[in-house]
Amino acid sequence: MAKKINYISRNFVDTREELIGFVKQYYPSILSDFNDASVGMMFIELNAAVADMLSFNTDRAFQETQIDFAQEEKSVRSLARTFGLKVPGKRPSISMVDFSVTVPVFGDSFDLSYAPVIRRGAQVTGAGKVFETLDDIDFSNPFTTGGLPNRQIIPNFDTNGNTVNYTLVKREVVLNGSTKIFKRVIQQEDVKSFLEIVLPDDDVLSIDSVITLEGTSYTKTPSLDQFYNIDNRWFEVDALAEDKVFIEDTTATTDNAGVKPGKFVRVPKRFIREYTDNGFTKVILGGGNQDTGALCDFGLNPSFEKRIGDFINNQSLGETPTANKTMFIQYRVGGGASTNIGSKVLTKLGNIDIIANGPDSAINAAVVNSLEANNPIPALGGRNEPSVEEIRNLVRYNFASQNRAVTINDYRSRIALMPGEFGVPFRNGVWESQNKVLVSILGLDETGKLSNSSTNTLRTNIATYLSDYRMLNDYVEIANGKIYNLGFEVDLFIDKQFPQSQIINETINSITRYMDINNFDMGDNIFLSQLLEIINNVGGVLNVVDLRVYNKVGNNVYSLNEVSQPYSDAETKQIDLLGQFTLFGEPNAMFEVRVPIKDILVRVKN
Repeated sequence: MAKKINYISRNFVDTREELIGFVKQYYPSILSDFNDASVGMMFIELNAAVADMLSFNTDRAFQETQIDFAQEEKSVRSLARTFGLKVPGKRPSISMVDFSVTVPVFGDSFDLSYAPVIRRGAQVTGAGKVFETLDDIDFSNPFTTGGLPNRQIIPNFDTNGNTVNYTLVKREVVLNGSTKIFKRVIQQEDVKSFLEIVLPDDDVLSIDSVITLEGTSYTKTPSLDQFYNIDNRWFEVDALAEDKVFIEDTTATTDNAGVKPGKFVRVPKRFIREYTDNGFTKVILGGGNQDTGALCDFGLNPSFEKRIGDFINNQSLGETPTANKTMFIQYRVGGGASTNIGSKVLTKLGNIDIIANGPDSAINAAVVNSLEANNPIPALGGRNEPSVEEIRNLVRYNFASQNRAVTINDYRSRIALMPGEFGVPFRNGVWESQNKVLVSILGLDETGKLSNSSTNTLRTNIATYLSDYRMLNDYVEIANGKIYNLGFEVDLFIDKQFPQSQIINETINSITRYMDINNFDMGDNIFLSQLLEIINNVGGVLNVVDLRVYNKVGNNVYSLNEVSQPYSDAETKQIDLLGQFTLFGEPNAMFEVRVPIKDILVRVKN
């Protein structure tokens, strides 16, 4: 007869009991001793343990296929790729650097012939971090490559008041990271669809250029001109099915200073970038068939050849590479929150290609040797890799938006996905007011604390990036967010058997961990009832007698922003918790305990 099996049992205890009942019903003459020490019970419990492990692993495996429940980072990243999301890596900080050189006098001004040119990619360093320029720096030109004025001319005098030379200062944008070159010779076995090339670094910020050159015996790195020659380049796209990219139109002029004109071009040579499970970056090339030009050898009509090519040379997923060529991949490494460094730190020169072409070689050398650098403003915008929870939210928002910014969450998601080379804020808040989409941003300073100082470059980049996704009638305004610095006072009733200092330190640490800025977003409420529960669980704490929260303002330490929530004591700036024991968030603001050791006061009673 058919034996009945209960498929509902999913844990060890239930399976054990089910197996005992199964044996009693179907094999009573074989096994009747169900004591824990019996051999029969050993086999029953072994089978129950195996079943429990299989059930657990099945549940866990299924859980990792669901974006809402997956816990493993590699699973969440894989799901992100399935939903068409390119997960960002580390983000670099961005700053401005004043480059200065000394040039000789000519007439009533400086000698223009000795004004040097610094090629793009010039490095400045400080605090162990490397930053690079994004464009050529031409000291003879009073403007940036985008048309913004950025040159200062400073005369230098002798003791008699005579001008002896001039100092030229050019203020340029620099981006954290250092450039590397990876070379790969394309062999015959590499001529296949979707060739994957893994780069040797696990902190890749961006891939600036990928080119292929004829031949396999290169001993020198290609020049900048070769790297940015459109005929040699492979272009990065979000998906291989995308055959157009938006690039700078070097033949057009602009009527808007600082904005480069652009155009769409079709690019058969294209690639996508993905991350491996262990954090390395891989370049995946296209999957189209090879060129069909050889069909002409059979005397086919050219128009007929083109029709055949439309079918058998389908490059809808990009070209495959061809053999006997050398591929060079120019990429940048660095980034992270640690790259948010202070002002006047980037003072050392790294690898710099500077050229002075005046008539006197000795003066040229003196001009080159006079080069100095300094950053007048802090470097901001650096971020670490997104956490599992951040990736999960990016997937939700990205899939819902379908590459459009329609809802508030769409805008937040888009800002988080902005390419790292343009800078990304630590947190952003978005809300609507008076028919405008208002965006507030916060960064991190050199100490890892919140900063509401951002560069015009970063705000402009965000506005420009959003313009491609916003609805036609949406007006977007970018501004710095607010920081509300907090202080806590806690009165505790403690067990005298515990060391008083230990309880105080652990309480301060518990509040610090709960208030960590990485746990919150702009606009989040702070529920102090949760904090009370955490403090009550500290060893030796019998009861929290009172918890008071204060708004810390000014004194050259704290933000100047004051909470909109009313004060219960205006003099001490104690915040009225409104009977709900909650600090109410605002979409353009974020709470922070700036100096925990000073801003958290714990008093105890035995």
